[in-house]
Amino acid sequence: MKKVLHITEAFGGGVQTALYSYVHSSRSEPYEHSLLARARSNDMTNESSNHVFSHAKWVEGNLLQFMKDANAFIAELKPDIVHLHSSKAGFLGRFLKLGGARLVYTPHCYAFEREDISGFAKQVYKTLEKVAISRIDVVAGCSQRECDLAISIGAKRADLLNNYVTYDSEERPQSSQQTTLKLVVLGRVAPQKDPQFLLDTLNHIDPSQLARKFDITWIGGGEAELENKLRTQGITVTGMIPRDDVVNLLKDADLYLHTAAWEGMPLTILEAAKLHLPMVIRSIGATKDLNYPFLAATPEEMAKQMSHCINHYHDIDFYRYTIGLNDAFSEEKQRLALNSIYS
Repeated sequence: MKKVLHITEAFGGGVQTALYSYVHSSRSEPYEHSLLARARSNDMTNESSNHVFSHAKWVEGNLLQFMKDANAFIAELKPDIVHLHSSKAGFLGRFLKLGGARLVYTPHCYAFEREDISGFAKQVYKTLEKVAISRIDVVAGCSQRECDLAISIGAKRADLLNNYVTYDSEERPQSSQQTTLKLVVLGRVAPQKDPQFLLDTLNHIDPSQLARKFDITWIGGGEAELENKLRTQGITVTGMIPRDDVVNLLKDADLYLHTAAWEGMPLTILEAAKLHLPMVIRSIGATKDLNYPFLAATPEEMAKQMSHCINHYHDIDFYRYTIGLNDAFSEEKQRLALNSIYS
């Protein structure tokens, strides 16, 4: 039995979902998954993760305390593999006392990919990612782009560890052609998910040219100013809600809009695909190569794609396209990837 210790400074959101999927997809493999995490209160959605992992340690305090607790937990567990998640843990983890453990790192989107910082700040983040990169045995990128970026900054090995969502694929009931379509966005209300892109998109839509009315719900919460901007434009904002409620809202929706400005590989897209929820997706580095027809690089393009999908909602075979995404990001592919990375 190999002991795998997952370490993250930012537990919640996509990292939390990804870690749950690793445990689930490798449940028949000889791995014992443990977790050390610094949970942030606004990332927790009334769920306990203690039952998911063989051992779980929750860290409080500053980053120095995080390092001390991580070293102590490594000494206690004696893991075979330490798997770092996200940028802070990915950097700090290079200086941990690993014993004989192999070091794996999944960035979940490199910090230098952010679009809300200056070019100088991006260069600083990229330089930090190069520091002691030789200590990392494998960069397990969640997209091919992330793997390519890892090699470009000096990683000695980069393997694709595809994201995967654990709930079952479901058939969607057909909505009435007279009903108002329910559109949803999922994620933190923050610059990464780019609420302004959605608002700019709506400015390019002419309601008189649409065959049906629609309303929009943003599933998630975040920065108060951005939440208020969305609400001012008639968009419902749920705030942070439990995971089961998120899934129920997705199941009840008719069209998913993905507006993020930067991502590793968006789990929210895979969640929507698993439910065969039609989507219009913003084209960015992580999504531009998806085998999906409704991609849009600008608000103008997003508005055109939205209008097309609304007007031809019952004519488009969305199911065929979501099947393709589910095949590309499957449980079996993730299991095989973990076996290769942890071997």
